[in-house]
Amino acid sequence: NSYLSHSYSVLASKNKNKKQSPQLSQTSPMNLRIIFLLSCLLLSDLIQSTSASSTSSTTIAIRKNVFGHSKRRSSTAPLPAPLTKARGPVSNASKHALTTLRGGNTKADPVSDFLNAVDLFGTGVFAFSGAVTAGKKGMDLLGMLYISIISAIGGGTVRDIVLDSGTVFWFRQPIYFKICAVTTIMTFLLWPTLESRLGWKDSAVPICTADAFGLGAFAVIGTQKAVELGLDPIMWPVVGLITCTFGGITRDVMCLQNPRVMYPYRTLYATAPLLGSIAYTLLMQKSLVDVDTQVAATISFMVTFTTRVLSFNRSWRLPHWKNDKDLVWNEPIMNTLTYDESEDEGSAASLENTTPGMPPQKIQM
Repeated sequence: NSYLSHSYSVLASKNKNKKQSPQLSQTSPMNLRIIFLLSCLLLSDLIQSTSASSTSSTTIAIRKNVFGHSKRRSSTAPLPAPLTKARGPVSNASKHALTTLRGGNTKADPVSDFLNAVDLFGTGVFAFSGAVTAGKKGMDLLGMLYISIISAIGGGTVRDIVLDSGTVFWFRQPIYFKICAVTTIMTFLLWPTLESRLGWKDSAVPICTADAFGLGAFAVIGTQKAVELGLDPIMWPVVGLITCTFGGITRDVMCLQNPRVMYPYRTLYATAPLLGSIAYTLLMQKSLVDVDTQVAATISFMVTFTTRVLSFNRSWRLPHWKNDKDLVWNEPIMNTLTYDESEDEGSAASLENTTPGMPPQKIQM
């Protein structure tokens, strides 16, 4: 009994400290200086990449070499020519990433420029979400970087691989990787302090709104990718949904969480980009309505963004079977046992089954 009591006491102490704010106590000052210096270098490189100007001829040549294939390339076709030789013009011409979407539409128009800016912004927001999730799960800096990349650009990666559309977009446009790296390092350094001292929450309305903003751009870009590859219109929303959600699904699986887009216990998420992609698909059908591409993209973005924002504080859910296990999506996929010291007065040890969403049940041992 004394051995069991000691074991349960240790388990109870771990559970009590489970939800404390993350700290950087295990990181030495020297490591922090190195991490901060690395983040400054990445940030300066990112700023230089996005602000560097390039001649129109260089930009057009890059677009032809990389994005000129509008149709699906066969497996035997040669890959595009390398983007750069050492530190050639592409490193100074990374501004083309601001005028070409992540493997999608490459037309220069105000709507595409706006969507691409939101796309880069949304990449940072999704990377932040992944980094915070990984940090709260106890991962180190490298683990946080892995999860942030998966969260931000995992959906587009899966899309490009499944569709065999050539080199994955963020290998052609490294600005996406740079955004993920800078966001992860800054989150690692700053977020514990912001959360513990200022009370900031990663589920706050401004962050969720920024997430919805990026979600709208991802939905339009993913759907446009399906259009350019000549897929059947019924598959356009599928490609848009993959682009928006498969990064988050992979993140949740790797972090041992219930994928939130598959469960009805949180607000609607995947439904918003699905509706936006369907709207784009219907508007692009000439037999139904004759709408310009820019108008269709704008309406699709607004449908996705508005649906996601309106679902924040509403109990909208998709149809689902009723069951007794009302699991919360962000809890570990397992039952946790906590030791109740007040019940241990005799030879029997009392435990509580604290399955998330279920009332505690006493288990006598």
